Amino acid sequence: MRTLICFALGVGLLPSVYAQDRPPDLLILTNVNVVDTRFGAIAANQTVVIKNGRISSIARHGLIPANRSTQIVNATGKYLIPGLWDMHVHSVRGSGLGWDEHVIYPLYVANGVTGIRDMSTDVVALKERRDLIVAGELLGPHILMAGPSLNAGKSDEHTIGVNAPDEGRSAVRELKRQGVDFVRILPGLSRENYLAIAEESQKQHLPLTGYPPESVTAMEASARGQRIVEDLSGVALACSSKEDELRQRRLEDLKNNDLTDFEATSAEAIASYDPKKAWSVFVQLADNFTWQVPTLSWWHAEAELAKVKGRSDPLLKYVPAGFQTAPSADIRDEHRAETVDFEKASATFVQLAGVMRHNAVPFLAGTDSPAAYVFPGFSLHEELELMVQGGFTNLEALQAATFNPALFQTKLDHYGLVESGRTADLVLLDANPLADIRNTRKISAVILGGRFYNRAALDRMLSTVAALVEAQRTSQQTEQKAIPVAASSK
Repeated sequence: MRTLICFALGVGLLPSVYAQDRPPDLLILTNVNVVDTRFGAIAANQTVVIKNGRISSIARHGLIPANRSTQIVNATGKYLIPGLWDMHVHSVRGSGLGWDEHVIYPLYVANGVTGIRDMSTDVVALKERRDLIVAGELLGPHILMAGPSLNAGKSDEHTIGVNAPDEGRSAVRELKRQGVDFVRILPGLSRENYLAIAEESQKQHLPLTGYPPESVTAMEASARGQRIVEDLSGVALACSSKEDELRQRRLEDLKNNDLTDFEATSAEAIASYDPKKAWSVFVQLADNFTWQVPTLSWWHAEAELAKVKGRSDPLLKYVPAGFQTAPSADIRDEHRAETVDFEKASATFVQLAGVMRHNAVPFLAGTDSPAAYVFPGFSLHEELELMVQGGFTNLEALQAATFNPALFQTKLDHYGLVESGRTADLVLLDANPLADIRNTRKISAVILGGRFYNRAALDRMLSTVAALVEAQRTSQQTEQKAIPVAASSK
């Protein structure tokens, strides 16, 4: 009982730990190096003035007004970048396993992630959380929201079943009515239903994202206006010299529920990579501005987990006990773990992403967090490092989490740049990320809507999350011990 009370008190204390009572009238950063995420330049020793949650001015020298409500930060030697965006998360997916809003969202903010593109299907929960964040009652990032995914079969709480073209068009209109920001598809759709969804999405001005069905090539999905392809889905197959043969096999495998051969075709697609064919695919993806969200950190985590099952990691202190002890099927696909060479797949996708970027295919950074050893907030930095490992420049990787998400949203007037008039979602770094992308981890402070959280405040966020997770774990252990006692007394 004591642990449960402590846990409840801990949650009650969250607002005072995470947020200031009121942002200053003026927040002024002096002598800061401003990183230009558009062209990769550095404007040294700038004075940045923030007022009413927006960047008011940036100048080489500035007069600092005398005001008791002015907060002045000496940022000498530090680097200022826009707030980061994680463009593929599932923040509601694990809420039943302990990933509630008081645990997961501070992890994003403490890591400089001021915006997320949430693939979760619970519209009601996401709307409630987003409204609380906007009202200042919950610490968290900006949220782009999906709704139930569109797929073949029956409708349920996570999926809208689409089994005819009219159903696809109606589903898109319903999602528009619910106020989602984009349409997410799953690969079980038939070709004609996919085409109907793509056409209606364009009519409703809702970006179509997700996983094209096996009956639709990557090039056709791009030509039909699909805005985002997740996890490099279908790209390796599109670049294979055996594409037609393998695609037919995959369709038959799905029909016969032969998942073993289905996974084997993925390996064959990678082995039959044709550079000349790939070039034509990449040209079309680039021409149509079809964004890729490769989630390299997820593939890397799976590769590491395949090598060392149950590996230790200091970041596990931020992972709820319910998520760690859930049945393995809730955390990772055991069938895929047995049939897929994740280490080879991870290395291949890192290299493939680099080649695609070299051929002007546009990218967004996303992690698929939370997942096994894919940590909210923390793993976005790993995602950027993997991009650079694959051949991205430091600027290109940084753009994938700053400039590009704003460009995708057509909100460069709000996010993605440290310029006058933009929303004051910023990250202050101790070192230059254009010299080494790993420097995005060296966070001195985060500014969210004009509120300044220094390193000490960010550390308090993390320690509070760790305490909440530990309270969850203790409570769970106490309940488990109490079960046999209650049974025996009966």
